[in-house]
Amino acid sequence: MPADSVHWSHEAMGSNFNFQVRGEVAGAKKLQAETKTLLEEMENSWSRFRPESELSRLNATGEVRGPSTFFKLAIFEASSAYRLTLGSFDPRVKRALAGIGYDRSFTQIGTGAEVPPSTQEQDRANSPTPRRPLSLRYDVDHDSIELRDDEIDLGGIGKGLALRILSTHLLHSCDQSHLVEAGGDIATFLASGDSSPWFVDVEHPLALSQLPILLRVGSCAIATSSTKIRNWTQGGVRKHHIIDPTTMDSSTSDLVAVTVIDSDSARAEVISKWIFLLGADLGSALAARRCIPALLVRNNGEVEFSPKFARYMEVQGEAATFAQRVEHFDQESPLPLVSITT
Repeated sequence: MPADSVHWSHEAMGSNFNFQVRGEVAGAKKLQAETKTLLEEMENSWSRFRPESELSRLNATGEVRGPSTFFKLAIFEASSAYRLTLGSFDPRVKRALAGIGYDRSFTQIGTGAEVPPSTQEQDRANSPTPRRPLSLRYDVDHDSIELRDDEIDLGGIGKGLALRILSTHLLHSCDQSHLVEAGGDIATFLASGDSSPWFVDVEHPLALSQLPILLRVGSCAIATSSTKIRNWTQGGVRKHHIIDPTTMDSSTSDLVAVTVIDSDSARAEVISKWIFLLGADLGSALAARRCIPALLVRNNGEVEFSPKFARYMEVQGEAATFAQRVEHFDQESPLPLVSITT
């Protein structure tokens, strides 16, 4: 890691949030403390694993009065994502997640672990799938948020929002090139006059022996939806955290990972999940139609990417020449290999 950079990390939302700011940073310790406070406030807002969080209170009582700015933002973004993806991104998955065993922090479960059957699993299986329009209401006059629907989970968009908020805070605090990474999702900023791009490795989720894809980026966001890490078994059946809202069960998509590059980290998170749920053929068509920079990995190991994604690529897997491979491994990257872990 370059010597002329400041870096630190905080644990939050089931991930390590890693920060890097280029150059000397005035008040670095104060900035580190501020980012920790911001993460704590966000978890108090939208963590489903904290009984006292605003999200838990909304799910329990159907209303939160005097919601925080962070909670209002998260509710607005979740509702917008639902509309943008025509319902593919649906926050009404809390009971479904609990039903398939994801009823506690994933660090307490562990990749590939066997999870005992949940009483909520039978309830979910016997209940009709809710396909009515999402009903979340913000009452401006009474400053309250009302839930007139099934319980919601904001984990799918919370990390993307956190990266956006943290990157914006760094920008306003020091206006220097920086990178924030959490569980493979990244927000980067390149300050005016800084000609050194950020280099990010995207690992193949199935074949670790394959050369990672090296991305060269400036100011952007990168998000990945993948089943590589957050998976377990229940009754011998493989489960994972990406819920298909049409079945309220783990998605049976023929994709194992989708990486999306966007100008906003929350939107990148939403679109990567949208493409994942659509599957390889429809997801690839969506990326082409909307000019989305996207990388798709099928469950048979095949990798494809949109033309716009290729613009960021330095090394294209096995197609890379020997010279490109040598240059890749000699490249001094500001971050170690970024794994697909979401």
